[in-house]
Amino acid sequence: MSTGSLITMIIILGLTFGGMIYFLNIAFTSEDKKGD
Repeated sequence: MSTGSLITMIIILGLTFGGMIYFLNIAFTSEDKKGD
């Protein structure tokens, strides 16, 4: 596997996990606001 494709994979994985955490964060935050 070439270095370029490895870096691309890491970036895609990072964006995927980052997006998941980001949306989960927003979901939990909005739930807290509703409970208030």
